[in-house]
Amino acid sequence: MTSRRPDTQAQGEAAAAWVARLASDQRTRADEDAFDAWRVDPANAAAFDEHAELWDGVGALGGDAEARAILLGDTPTRRPTVNRRTALAGVTAAAAAAATAAAVVLPRVDDWRGLYHTRKGQQRQVILSDGSRLMLDTDTRLRVSFSDAERRLTLERGQAHFKVAKDAARPFRVFVGDDEVRAVGTAFDVRKDRNSCKVTLEEGIVAVYRAASPRVDGVRAPAAVLKPGQQAKLAPTAPVQVASVDLTRVQAWRYGRLVFDSAPLGEAVDDINRYGGRQVVLSDPALATIKVSGVFHTTDPDAFVEAITAAFPVKLASEDSRELVLAPS
Repeated sequence: MTSRRPDTQAQGEAAAAWVARLASDQRTRADEDAFDAWRVDPANAAAFDEHAELWDGVGALGGDAEARAILLGDTPTRRPTVNRRTALAGVTAAAAAAATAAAVVLPRVDDWRGLYHTRKGQQRQVILSDGSRLMLDTDTRLRVSFSDAERRLTLERGQAHFKVAKDAARPFRVFVGDDEVRAVGTAFDVRKDRNSCKVTLEEGIVAVYRAASPRVDGVRAPAAVLKPGQQAKLAPTAPVQVASVDLTRVQAWRYGRLVFDSAPLGEAVDDINRYGGRQVVLSDPALATIKVSGVFHTTDPDAFVEAITAAFPVKLASEDSRELVLAPS
């Protein structure tokens, strides 16, 4: 049997390493930029797509003891048959180990249904057919529909980061209710909270359109045009509010963190609770006004409660498998 060509083998190992790195909450913006440069090579892109599909299969087998043993190189309790599980053993050790532990799930590269979603506490990366890369935050639901004339996406709930591939002939349009965010090649966040949403621009330019936006010479005028580092807040009956924000803080969720800077405890608790796990409950409404600062892991409510009770006159009044109840101390 012939062995794989050395360059092909190295390419596969690099692809598997990128899959694992991008799925880690330790990845950085520098990692993402380096990945974009690496993926320009069509052969690299094809190798990455192949390993991303394997990764999706690994995630589906996360609770299977035999598959986990195979992936980690251990001896399974029963002899494995030659099937999909065994095939997954071809993933490199680094990617396989990360796959069994990471909370992020990389889906198949082009979901034919055009519907992408995450559960509470889950994050997910998606690479669309045009090369655009999405990251979905906890409890998010997004629909994607591409045509020759446009790239249309609808954020039904949750939060997503969009890194848009340039295609001047097909505008990239993200709809949240009756509002629209439009871009050609840029990077931005959209978060939907009940009946309002926030749009945060990382790089490039985006235009925000409202359902009632006026028309100039028959063309609908944008309600706001954002520059990098700006955030637009959209509420149904209020004008668009645009302000400068700290991108490091606002986009920390992409790296598994929440950063609060004098945020009301009530808002911080709401953010922590979005990620599932035991829910933090404030037994006294007065606690909601306490100003909180710090960096917290999105999936560790226990550490959040420990920090709050250590820094403020707040105690853990009771806890069970579902809730952590805080009260004045």
